[in-house]
Amino acid sequence: MIERAKEPGPTIWLCGAMHGNEVTGIEVIHRIFNFLKRNSLKKGTLYAIPMINPLGFEMVRRENPYDDEDINRNFPGDNNGNTTERLTNAVFNSIVETKPDLVIDLHSDTLNSIPYVIVDRPIGVKAGIVEVLAKTWALAEKFGVTVTHDLEAEGYKKYGLDKSLTAALTNRVQIAAFLVELGGPNVIHESFVRIGTRGVKNILADFDMISLEEGKWVSETKIKTEDRLELTEDVICNEAGIIEYLVKPGEFVKAGQVLAEIYNILGKVEETIYAKRDCYVISLLDQSIAFPGINIISTAVVLKSSKEEKPSKEEVKKEEPKKEEPKKEEIEIKEVKKEK
Repeated sequence: MIERAKEPGPTIWLCGAMHGNEVTGIEVIHRIFNFLKRNSLKKGTLYAIPMINPLGFEMVRRENPYDDEDINRNFPGDNNGNTTERLTNAVFNSIVETKPDLVIDLHSDTLNSIPYVIVDRPIGVKAGIVEVLAKTWALAEKFGVTVTHDLEAEGYKKYGLDKSLTAALTNRVQIAAFLVELGGPNVIHESFVRIGTRGVKNILADFDMISLEEGKWVSETKIKTEDRLELTEDVICNEAGIIEYLVKPGEFVKAGQVLAEIYNILGKVEETIYAKRDCYVISLLDQSIAFPGINIISTAVVLKSSKEEKPSKEEVKKEEPKKEEPKKEEIEIKEVKKEK
């Protein structure tokens, strides 16, 4: 889908249904393009791929059923690879050749979640990566919902998140891109569609591609903190049973606070799960049954800033106060004392 203004300007991309059962993004894209039929773009171009995984959509499956691969763990793809790698390569190249100013990838987390944006982590030392991620974070904040960095570095690579569309764009070709989580899979929830639509309008208005009479919008669910956050996956259960959640999405919890309890079928508590550190609850798993080793709650913690980290030896040297040279009068006085 393409909407072009008469006047040249920014280029924005919207992507939906990367995972076939995550359908909210499709409806968000439809509503944005319907809005533009009544309110033409002032400048620039808006591209959209409403459904990247059509067969997964038809079969209500997350993966690409052709080869059972997760499409969003295969970018930038390979034109000579398997079916998924060829698909991701085609999508990636189609986006890159337009030299976009921003790419927004629309996904779904769980129904029991707050809407939020994920900004990737830097991979490698290629020039421009840090700068484009800083630009991405600034744009993500304009969307109007909670913004977090992706999983802590170890988990980021462990789960192949460095091969997602947004990671490949930011790290490989230095194009600003972020991912938005809107509600849960398998259903279209109206409140999340509206949030996604308002967020995209915020971005288009920020690029001066549209005018917003109602002004910029901020979700009531946005976590109010000046600190940057990063996702974690340390709320793991060790027992099988029925989950009873004792916290809600968006809630701040202190280290040691009870997050959930796991009961057996006779009602006995098999496990009580506590917060390992101060954190914000992002989403609860959309299922009532727990199994050993699964992450039942997604949380975000404050990202350690550079100020909190120990400075390097070079930085310490820079911070050491310069020894002031004694004044001429002081030198003369010392010399007189020596003579005496």
